Amino acid sequence: MKEAFLHHLWNCRKFDGAASTSKLQTVCGKKLQIIKTGMHNQLAGPDFFNAQVGIDDQLWAGNVEIHIKSSDWYLHNHQQDPAYENVILHVVWEYDCTVFDKVDAQIPTLILTDKVNDELLNNYQHLLESKIYNFINCESRFKEVPGFLSA
Repeated sequence: MKEAFLHHLWNCRKFDGAASTSKLQTVCGKKLQIIKTGMHNQLAGPDFFNAQVGIDDQLWAGNVEIHIKSSDWYLHNHQQDPAYENVILHVVWEYDCTVFDKVDAQIPTLILTDKVNDELLNNYQHLLESKIYNFINCESRFKEVPGFLSA
C-alpha cells in the first residue's frame, strides 16, 4: 500500500460510505460524515487543508492527515509539530495505535481497510506488481470495454 493511493481514495471518495450520512464511523464508534475532503497539499504539512467533516452531528473544519499506519503519526513526530494542530481527522489504512495531539486530545480516526472496493484494490495491486510497462497501464484490458464505449 502506498500513501499516494490513500490520498486518491480520500480525495475522490473512493471508499464505501463516503457518500452516505450514516455508514462511516471513527474508531471510537462516532458517526462520521464527509462534507468536504479539502484541498490536497503537495508540500509539507497536513495532507488536506480546509476539510469539513461531521462527527456525531458536530461540524468540524480543519485539516486531514493520511497514513498507512496510525503509528506513523508518531514516527513523523506530528504530535510535536504546530503545523498539525488543526488536524480534525486522521485517515489510515491500518490502525495500530490511538493518536493524540500535543495537548493529549485524541484525534478522530477513520480506517479505510475494509471500505475499499475489492476490484479497485485488485486493479491497484495489479498496477503495482506489473512488470510490463505500457504506454497506457491498462491497454491490455481494452478488450474488456464494451463496443459502444470504444467506438
